Amino acid sequence: MPKDNETSMPAQLSTLKLAGGPVSVTFRDKAFRSRTVVFPDGHTAIVERGVVAVSTPEHVAFLDQHADFERVDGSA
Repeated sequence: MPKDNETSMPAQLSTLKLAGGPVSVTFRDKAFRSRTVVFPDGHTAIVERGVVAVSTPEHVAFLDQHADFERVDGSA
C-alpha cells in the first residue's frame, strides 16, 4: 500500500499541470514515424509513432517553424 507521501507518476504530472507547470504541446511528424529531434540548445525529443510532445517554449517555437511538424488539435 502506498504511503501518504507517495504519489503515482501520472498523478504527479497532473498536479504539475494543474498548478501552472509546463503544459505539453503535441506535434505530428509529417515526414517520419520515428526519429530523434535535436534542438539548438542540445536537448532532444523522440518522435514515436509519428508524434512528439514538448513543453519548453523554445522547443515549441522550433517545431512550430519546422515544415515537417504540425500541432495536433487540442494541443496547447
